[in-house]
Amino acid sequence: MTRALVIGRRRPGRRIGRAVRETQQQLEAAGWKVEGQVVGRKSALRGHAADAAKAGVDVVVAVGGDGAVLQVVNALAETSVALGIIPLGTGNLLAGNLGIPKPLEKAVKVLLEGHHRRIDLGRVRIDGTDHYFSVACGVGFDARVMEKTNTATKRRIGKLAYVLAAMRQAQHVRDVSHAITLDGAHGTRKAAQVFVANFGAMGSLIKPRREIVPDDGLLDVIVVRAPGPLLGMLAGMEALAQRDLGSTGAGHVFRAQAKEVRIATKRPRLVETDGSVIGTTPVVVSIRPAALIVIEPRP
Repeated sequence: MTRALVIGRRRPGRRIGRAVRETQQQLEAAGWKVEGQVVGRKSALRGHAADAAKAGVDVVVAVGGDGAVLQVVNALAETSVALGIIPLGTGNLLAGNLGIPKPLEKAVKVLLEGHHRRIDLGRVRIDGTDHYFSVACGVGFDARVMEKTNTATKRRIGKLAYVLAAMRQAQHVRDVSHAITLDGAHGTRKAAQVFVANFGAMGSLIKPRREIVPDDGLLDVIVVRAPGPLLGMLAGMEALAQRDLGSTGAGHVFRAQAKEVRIATKRPRLVETDGSVIGTTPVVVSIRPAALIVIEPRP
């Protein structure tokens, strides 16, 4: 018998409690032994998920958006407990990359019939604390956009809230000198944005031409140079179209792979992981191979 915890966090405008109950009921109808919990704080998501893992559950199901999933990822990292997702957020980054559908009944079907897969995780050390991420770590402009995106606006207009925040912050697109060390090789690059990625898709329509593989034991590093908002848009398109490692022909994007990435800046820059701002530079990002079991649709 599969033992599971289904957990979500109360959020205004989202029926998290109802989704937790419905997921629990459908899993129990399929013969699982399930505990359902709805909590009030982000830290409680991580705490209850970690306690469930220690108690010997087989699966923890995160009900909600990227913030909820990230908390559970950090609880289950480098354990033998599988992560299931019922995506109810705005971005749903990990769920989207895994191909988990948004309708609840279809997402539950993935839990019951899906494939258990081990993927890598990124681990960020910042201010002496370790944070895991499943999709990407961003340094610079994207972290600023995440910080400035209004929660109420996200509830009202969904993903367009990020676009609106990006437009409002466009004047802050500018190049800053970054000291970047890739597996011990030191270098300095001007950039408006640095991504350290484990997955590549940032939505159903935004996928890089060169695939980012989440179980190859490597992190993909994408450095984007953009001295202004217009060149920032062009550089973003250049990054998506890039096929090979190294610099693009126009020279606005540099791409590499590494197991450890160190990033430092003269003035602190915001850092985000999977859509949540966690602090400022300097950071050390390392790969943790096969650190998380996820439940995804069968091929």
